[in-house]
Amino acid sequence: MKKNVMMRVASALLVAVLMTTCAISGTFAKYTTSATATDSARVAKWDVKINGSTANNSNTFTFNLFETINDTTGGAEGDINPADGTIIAPGTQGSFEIVLKNDSEVTAEYVIDYTVTNTANIPVVFSLNGTDWKNSIDELDVTTPVNLAIGATAPTITVHWMWAFEGGNDNHDTYLGLDGSATLKVDAKVTVTQVN
Repeated sequence: MKKNVMMRVASALLVAVLMTTCAISGTFAKYTTSATATDSARVAKWDVKINGSTANNSNTFTFNLFETINDTTGGAEGDINPADGTIIAPGTQGSFEIVLKNDSEVTAEYVIDYTVTNTANIPVVFSLNGTDWKNSIDELDVTTPVNLAIGATAPTITVHWMWAFEGGNDNHDTYLGLDGSATLKVDAKVTVTQVN
């Protein structure tokens, strides 16, 4: 019986030693490390200016193509009244500039779509250089995207218009003048997009 008690005590001690060894090895025999990382970023600024004004979400802007009316010699128009851009006549011409500046923090690209509302077929022609005239302003559209780097200003785009004084349209010109109500409206839609 003494042997049984001794065996029980020895077994209990062995179990106690094994449990203590496991407990101690879990606290003294391993490496532990912990780390926390955070990061933040702000949204890049989007700021494209068209003729000095920040473009908004509408992608369109208003301009007065006819505000600088000249006569066929290129001088100030003195043969119409008022010469303030509210009326045009055969022999008048003018131009308007579009200036794009990318003040954004991302690269951009732009396209330009011109449209004309001319229900009375006023014989006005358009040009980007003042010498190569087009009957349709659609031929001046910028359909291939043009890159505009961060902080860059695109080359100035000058849109010229002209109602030719000579050209064999005298009867139609006279009809338009007798009616006096025909209007011509030109729109430019500039779409600027971030380059990925």
